[in-house]
Amino acid sequence: MFGLETLDILIGMMTVYFMFGIACTAIVEAISAWTRIRSQNLDVALNEFLSGDLSQNQQFITQFFEHPLIQSLSKGNQGRPSYIPPDIFAQVVEALVVSKSAMATLSAGVNAMPGNAKNNRIKGILETVVAQTGNNAATFRNAVAKQFDAVMDRASGWYKRKMQTITLIVATVLVLGGNIDSLNLATVLASNPDVREKMVAIAQQEVNEAKNQAQDKERIAIAKGKYNHAIDVMQSAGFELGWKGWPQGVAEWLAKVVGLLVTIFAVSLGGPFWFDILQRVMQVRSTGPKPAAPGKSDSPKSK
Repeated sequence: MFGLETLDILIGMMTVYFMFGIACTAIVEAISAWTRIRSQNLDVALNEFLSGDLSQNQQFITQFFEHPLIQSLSKGNQGRPSYIPPDIFAQVVEALVVSKSAMATLSAGVNAMPGNAKNNRIKGILETVVAQTGNNAATFRNAVAKQFDAVMDRASGWYKRKMQTITLIVATVLVLGGNIDSLNLATVLASNPDVREKMVAIAQQEVNEAKNQAQDKERIAIAKGKYNHAIDVMQSAGFELGWKGWPQGVAEWLAKVVGLLVTIFAVSLGGPFWFDILQRVMQVRSTGPKPAAPGKSDSPKSK
């Protein structure tokens, strides 16, 4: 029985992490979409890679973004694209280079670009590529695509670090707003069988609902409701949330800080992370031994 109780405590805590993780993930996605962080990140990477002039009065990057293939990747009037496939990138670069040469060759096109490698960065990059690939178009495109992949690897690192920072901030706001203390959660779940039972039932319900909503592409639109839902569910299960008083003494403050930090870290892992774990744990519980009915004793009846 001890093993099942412990498992139910873990399920209860993971359910809380899952619900607030879903709220955190939805809010972060909404922030990312609203601020266009991904497309801005791509702009920074391309400005670094394509800085320089295509001709005397034309910046390479301006002509790049005005190319029909690149414009076709943008969504309506939402500005520049947030993702460019490497093969499309290479095709556009090749087209721009060749267009600057009456001979319509890659080497002539690069030579026709103004300046040199020192004062025209993109010309220096393309001179190196042409020196390695000659005027073979397919080889040139492959080499440019590899260069672009390397740039995007760095851009991906920038993007992940930005999103991790935003996620931690959002998780901190959610957890502090509800005073979601992991140590207190564990104490309540361990000492209150009714709360424990309710949280196990809620866990199964949340997992089932998450499965049905997995393909929902409009989750960002309901980001605000995720947090309210998590609060309502916890209160209905019997948890007291919010700040109704301050910890007394160093020991209580230390416990509170540790409990909040644990929750912030757990919530920052996101809803999908906890969904996978919670689903597996619920499967383990469903295949394990059933708890004894209340009031029944495991000892043999006396004669």
